[in-house]
Amino acid sequence: MNDLTYFERLVASAHRIARHPWHPGKEQAIDLAVEGLVMAVLIDSEERVVLGGRSNAA
Repeated sequence: MNDLTYFERLVASAHRIARHPWHPGKEQAIDLAVEGLVMAVLIDSEERVVLGGRSNAA
């Protein structure tokens, strides 16, 4: 079985996405995905920053 937490799996996925070549809309797609996780209360604001989402102060 996979012993990684949900957040650790999200971080691994974010790293894979970050390694992919740039394409138009990549940053916006990441921001929307992170915002969706925050809105669904699956991650908190500190985890949001780790994943590369914009902080609420921005």
